[in-house]
Amino acid sequence: MLKKLLRLCCFILLIKGNILLAQSIGSLNQGGTSQKNYFTQIPYTEVKSKVIVACTIQGKPYRFIVDTGAGMSITPKVFNELHPAVLSNVPVSDQAGIVDDLQVVALQNIKLGSVVFNNIPTVVVKDATIFECFNVDGLIGSNLLRNSIVQFSSKTHTLTLTDDPKKLALNKKYASAMQLTPVQSNPYVWIALSNGKSKGRDHVLFDSGMDSFYDLSMQAYQTVFKPINLFQLQAEAVGSFTIGLNGAAVDENYYKVTAPQLLLNGVAFKDITTETTYGDSSRIGANLFKHGLVTLDYKNKTFYFEPYKTGAIDLEATDWPFTPTVKNNKLVVGIVWGKLWNNIILPGDEILQFDGKTYEGVDVCSILTSSHKSASQMAKLVLRDVNTGEIKELEVSKED
Repeated sequence: MLKKLLRLCCFILLIKGNILLAQSIGSLNQGGTSQKNYFTQIPYTEVKSKVIVACTIQGKPYRFIVDTGAGMSITPKVFNELHPAVLSNVPVSDQAGIVDDLQVVALQNIKLGSVVFNNIPTVVVKDATIFECFNVDGLIGSNLLRNSIVQFSSKTHTLTLTDDPKKLALNKKYASAMQLTPVQSNPYVWIALSNGKSKGRDHVLFDSGMDSFYDLSMQAYQTVFKPINLFQLQAEAVGSFTIGLNGAAVDENYYKVTAPQLLLNGVAFKDITTETTYGDSSRIGANLFKHGLVTLDYKNKTFYFEPYKTGAIDLEATDWPFTPTVKNNKLVVGIVWGKLWNNIILPGDEILQFDGKTYEGVDVCSILTSSHKSASQMAKLVLRDVNTGEIKELEVSKED
C-alpha cells in the first residue's frame, strides 16, 4: 500500500528550483575532483529503495541519499555546522506560489570513499523533515557525479565510482546513449513501449531517488500515448498522492494504465502497470536495481543495464484499490481507483488500520520509511470518514 506514497517534498522543491538556478548561478555543474585514475567502492544501506551512503565533508561524518534525479543538497543543520560560502539565493515555489528563498552554497572537501570533491554547488533546503525521517543529511546529486562512472549493485549493496570505464568490464550489449541536462546533469534515456501494433518511445529520467519502476508523466500519456492506444486503461480517478512543500496535497486527475511491454537497453519487461504523475517527465526509478546491474557513465554519456537473469522480466502485479498520501501528519486516502468503491472509500478518509497494522497516531516518519509489504490478497481496512467522522470497517482485495 505504501509503495507509491513517497513523493518527497524536498525532491519537488529541488526540481522546481532548477528553473531559477540557471538564471542565478548559471549551472550547478561546477567543481569536481582533481584526482585521476580513481576507483572506489562504497557500501550502501537501503531504506525504501533509497541508496544511502556514508561520506565526510570537511572531515565530519554524514549520511546522504544518492539521487541521480536531483542536484546536491544539504539540510540547515549541515549548513550551520560547516558555514560554506553562499553563491546565491534562489526563489522557489510550491503549488500555492512563492514560498521562500533557498541558498545555494559551495561545498568543499566532500569525500566519497577515497575520492574528494570540491567547489560543488549545493542547495540548502528549508524543511529537513523528510531527510530527518531517513536519518540523512542531504542528497548526493548528478552535478557531483557528472564526470564519473557510477555503478549500482544491489547484489553487493555497493556504489562504485571511477573515472575509467575499463575498470568495470562493462558489456556494450546492454548499453544505450544517455543525455544530461545542462543545469545539473540529470540523466535521461530512451525506452520503447509496445501494445500489439501500437509502438512508441518515452524519454525518461533515470531517478535513483524514486522507489518505483516506471512513472509515466501525464503530458506523455495525454499527448503521445493515449491517442495511439499504447497503454491499456485500468482506472481513472481524482485525488492526490503528492506531498508539496507546505504538506498540502492538490487534487488532480490520475490514470492507472498497463503497457504489455517495455524495452530498456534491449531488455524486455512485461505487463508494467503504472500511474500517471505531474512531473516534468516520465521516470525510471530505483526498482530497476532489483533486476540488474546499473551503470551511469556520465563521462561518455552512456547508460548500462545488465540484467541478472536472461529472458523477459515479468512485472505483472495486483494492487489495492486506493493509494495513500500524508495530510496534516495523518495517513489518508489519496486516490480511489475504479468504481467499485466510489462513495464508500473517499479521498481524505483517515486510514486507522490496514492489513493488521495500526496507523492512527503513528509518527509520519515511521510510515514513510516502513518496508512493510502485504502478502495478502484481501485485508481489513478501517477508515475515519472525511466528512462525518464515522468509523468504516471494510474488506478490500487486490485488483489487476
